[in-house]
Amino acid sequence: METDRLCLRPVIWRDFWFYCRLMSHPDVRRHLGGPVTWRRWYSRFRQHLTRQEGSGAWVVTLTGSGGALGLVELTPHKDGKDWEVSYQFRPSSWGQGMAREAVSAAIKHGLEDVGLARIVAETQSANTASCRLLGRLGLVESHRVHRFGAEQIIFTTQPNVRKKPLPGT
Repeated sequence: METDRLCLRPVIWRDFWFYCRLMSHPDVRRHLGGPVTWRRWYSRFRQHLTRQEGSGAWVVTLTGSGGALGLVELTPHKDGKDWEVSYQFRPSSWGQGMAREAVSAAIKHGLEDVGLARIVAETQSANTASCRLLGRLGLVESHRVHRFGAEQIIFTTQPNVRKKPLPGT
């Protein structure tokens, strides 16, 4: 997938060290349960290489550049009925609209290309930057749950309401 500034490409083996650094970065993982142990992220990385139909994990780069900025995923949600978009970006790319642009592309892909009825995003209520980003993309708060030791907000796209492209795509 491509946007005005970004390329979202499937995860491949050469992304392994980028993925390791992202999963072990304390700032990136602050609202995601903290840095992930080697065994856990290695298993998860291998899963990204063989995703089921409709799901995906994409490394985000600037168009024409090989340098990885972040990771966007579209995977089944914990509730067993919805699909979830999630994302993690290197701190050096924060505040530049790249996460918004990449997440918007993944949501558009899920709704328009894959044909999902709706997509959810789950984030800690303490992660105000992520809550703002999801709101800017048109997702609305559905409900709150206590999971992973913190209050989580479940945001959703509004099914059958969106008639124009998401912002940033």
